[in-house]
Amino acid sequence: MKKEVAVILLSLVFVSVLIFFIFPKTGFVINSVDASQLENLRLRAEVECLQNSQCSENSECVENVCVNKTEIDLCRKINLYTPTNRLKIGDSINSVKTVLTKAQIPSLLSGGELVEIIDDKLVNYFYTQLILIGDNKLEKNIEEYAIEKDKPLFTYRLVFSNGIDFSDKNIQGQVLRILGEEYIIGSNSDDSNIYLISEKKNIKLNSDENIKIIKNKEENVLEINFNFFPSDNLRVNESFSESTFNAIKLSFYDADDNFADVGIGGNC
Repeated sequence: MKKEVAVILLSLVFVSVLIFFIFPKTGFVINSVDASQLENLRLRAEVECLQNSQCSENSECVENVCVNKTEIDLCRKINLYTPTNRLKIGDSINSVKTVLTKAQIPSLLSGGELVEIIDDKLVNYFYTQLILIGDNKLEKNIEEYAIEKDKPLFTYRLVFSNGIDFSDKNIQGQVLRILGEEYIIGSNSDDSNIYLISEKKNIKLNSDENIKIIKNKEENVLEINFNFFPSDNLRVNESFSESTFNAIKLSFYDADDNFADVGIGGNC
């Protein structure tokens, strides 16, 4: 019996050592804001909610309002042309529409805010989400229509006001709603490495050839930009989805010698 207890204790010590030395090194460490503190922030901000946990089971917090899940459409797609202004072979795919906002795709690109109290004053960090369409050409090679691959098909941009500092312990543990999913800001984050944790995935953001974290001190704004490149030309009936959040997809539906049909929206 004593031997079994000793084995169990040794196992617990071993697991503790693993947690201490290995898991923190991943950066995905959470110090969540407790319910009472979150409620105080919500009251001070005078909003209905700051994250899903403050809504009922059948609702989610979208732009600080509890919205019934049945009203949230993360699969919505929008054409990159209009009935009176079509895309033509030889045009760039952004010839008609260059930027998409929550006005076009409300559930996927909804905004939000983070808040903290400094010297008993409420500080708001509002954020918006945008999709910038690339200027990739629609072309025809022999009998094949394609969208060229040498530039980003689209750029996803997350823009914060008030020059938010991700190393701020009052910001860490709060929630960002990105492309329809909540992510907790990890407690090892700073403005060079931002750790995001959701129920489905962990994401580390840091600047590389496809991701740029830009702090504009003059405008006091922080931007995080993601450029998404296809591996090959996109042909008719093919789609391209970004792999970071796995939430946006651009589709090349159809083409003839006159017009092309291209759309973008939720990756569903």
